[in-house]
Amino acid sequence: MPVTSSVHTIHMENFLAPYQAAWKTEFDNLASVLQQALQGIETDIQQVGSTAVPGVYSKPVLDVDIIIADESLLPVVTDRLLQIGYLAKGDQGIPGRFAFRQRQATTPLTAEQRNWMPHHLYVCYAHSLALQNHLLFRDALLANEALAAQYSALKRSLIAEEGMTSEIYTQRKTGFILSVLSALGLDDAAIDAIRRANE
Repeated sequence: MPVTSSVHTIHMENFLAPYQAAWKTEFDNLASVLQQALQGIETDIQQVGSTAVPGVYSKPVLDVDIIIADESLLPVVTDRLLQIGYLAKGDQGIPGRFAFRQRQATTPLTAEQRNWMPHHLYVCYAHSLALQNHLLFRDALLANEALAAQYSALKRSLIAEEGMTSEIYTQRKTGFILSVLSALGLDDAAIDAIRRANE
């Protein structure tokens, strides 16, 4: 049975939420558990994406990057993440970025078996373009309230459009992100690589 535009519009209206300070608290708690699981391995854990930027509307899903400078650490990091309940999903066609997904709401597993906010977890090589993309764009929004407001307004306008889908939403949003990254000095080859990865 086809989905009607009115039902689809309601779904898209619930797609985003206003920024919540609790998102930072949830990231801090999650990072603490991840650091404990990765004890003895040199990593840097960063909150990226819109949930990291105060004032910006976002899907209520955290984006978390575990950064490793030594690529040989990937197998042991992967093993530790599997032990606390994540599923390894590979690089999904994006070099230097390896995706992990929660098996259930209690992933990562803790003694308290608490439920976590939904999140996308990535292990990123420190030199990877994927990581550079995440950090450059996040930091640009954090440093420029007007830019952050413009991005938030764009996302809200997109979900209000008749017949909007998550695929079209991502494509249109990517155009804005690429324009910012280009202004920050990423070269044409890097911009093209990011565009292809988001197609």
